[in-house]
Amino acid sequence: MHDISQNIESDGKTASILRNKLNAAADKVIRLDLQMSLYRNEERKASQHLESLRRNDAEAPNIEEAENNWFNAGQMLPSAQSRLATAVNELRLLLKKAVEYLPSDDDAMQHAVKASNAVDL
Repeated sequence: MHDISQNIESDGKTASILRNKLNAAADKVIRLDLQMSLYRNEERKASQHLESLRRNDAEAPNIEEAENNWFNAGQMLPSAQSRLATAVNELRLLLKKAVEYLPSDDDAMQHAVKASNAVDL
């Protein structure tokens, strides 16, 4: 009987730890997805600005600066994409483990599933 109560207590601690980890991982995915969106937006704006300068036959230094801005904005995307993909994979691995300890309607599970599914890799 003592072993059973220890197992229940241990499972409760495990569930609590998993909830905390799921929430943290889901929040990280959401934060990185937002950051990725911001980088994409910066790159798009820089590209549009560059194209506008080219259409209007702007002076070479202005075009060169715009090209550099566009290039720099684009440089952020691959590393941001990689960090986001890693975070999503970590979240999905946690979800697989959490299924053993948490019901599917658990708030942390729902939060993690929504975060995982919302990301467009």
